[in-house]
Amino acid sequence: LQCEMGGRGGGNSKGGDKKLTFKEKSSIKFVEQDEPDFIKQMKSKMGYRAPATVDDKFAPEFDEDIPDTVEGELLRTREEERPQVVVINPETDLCDDELKMALEAEQKKEDQKKIDEGRITFKKPVKRGADEKESEEALAEEKKRKIERAKQPEKKIERNLLSFGEEEEDE
Repeated sequence: LQCEMGGRGGGNSKGGDKKLTFKEKSSIKFVEQDEPDFIKQMKSKMGYRAPATVDDKFAPEFDEDIPDTVEGELLRTREEERPQVVVINPETDLCDDELKMALEAEQKKEDQKKIDEGRITFKKPVKRGADEKESEEALAEEKKRKIERAKQPEKKIERNLLSFGEEEEDE
């Protein structure tokens, strides 16, 4: 079948640019072909699984072979919806509480070692420099200005819509 390419169509000029009839359009079908072998091999090496299709989602959910227990319920769910299983080695792995306790114990040992060695010393606080004195003076001046501004009476000007020259007359 030929398809119309660009333009408004309807012209019966050279090349058979004929529009498809309804019967011809309805007879067009999509034919899905198998993937080439090299693509299948790449997907199998990567562990690619095809996404769930509509047919998979409407497949019967319950098998009579699987019992109605928690394990059976997990087996019935799709693999991508199952919880992730993490293998924990109880000999080497720690839970959160054990980790916090181990870190605190290690910190206490280090602190005790420093105390025993006499490495802990107390230092006097650093004296403030001239820059900080200047900044304190600037803050004091700003406070004085704010107080003075608050003491000055504010002039309230009544402004009416479309009034011109009233400010000049008041002075």
